[in-house]
Amino acid sequence: MSNLSFVKYEGAGNDFILIDDRALGFSFNPLLIRRLCDRKFGIGADGLILLQPEFRMRIFNRDGTEAAMCGNGVRCLARFLADLGIPGPYRIAVHDRIVEASLEGERVCVAMGEPRDVKLHLQTEQGPVHFVDTGVPHAVLFLDNVEEAPLETLGPFLRHHPLFAPRGANANLAALQPDGSVRVRTFERGVEGETLACGTGACAVAAIVWELHGRPAIRISYKGGDLEIRRKGKSLFMTGPANRVFSGSVILADTVNYSS
Repeated sequence: MSNLSFVKYEGAGNDFILIDDRALGFSFNPLLIRRLCDRKFGIGADGLILLQPEFRMRIFNRDGTEAAMCGNGVRCLARFLADLGIPGPYRIAVHDRIVEASLEGERVCVAMGEPRDVKLHLQTEQGPVHFVDTGVPHAVLFLDNVEEAPLETLGPFLRHHPLFAPRGANANLAALQPDGSVRVRTFERGVEGETLACGTGACAVAAIVWELHGRPAIRISYKGGDLEIRRKGKSLFMTGPANRVFSGSVILADTVNYSS
């Protein structure tokens, strides 16, 4: 039997299990991550984040797959570093990029970099859809009202649409609001369902709004809270909450086979 210490964080309702893995002692396997993220039989989370040496972040989805980027996850990791007594600002390595994060009071700002592979007005059976890669691929569909939209069907439709094969795409339903903000709901790959917020999704929507309307700053409103996205030059900067929820440890049975 072995103990695994963790801390739970959330960023606008997007929640993560944070593990200090600077000693590289975490034995990764998809089944273990699925069990830890299970909301009934485990700790419960949208994903699991490892803090590794030299501020490297590895982020795993709830289904055990590894993600290339997670904006809310970077904010939570920055808050985790601060709670460990490590002063910022931080340069965090995620997959093939370095992102900078800094604390601004109770909120965290992350330099998300330049959006890639922007494609506008792609025609689908549900109308024109836009695409952009903000670290992970995102499809954006604008509607009049996202609250009443059937995300449970539109999400998988966009997630697996042939236009985005073979990787697929996260699906974002967005509605422009009278006050200039954008209301968004996101269906995430790896979670295979709606999350209360999505940092890369907020950046994707902001990038498309910039392309269509030329607005360099925008508030993205999710069920879990608001994210502020600003454009400086070609880069996007995301600011939002990141909060510690609780800490604890779980007992891992040495006899359980987590490799299947």
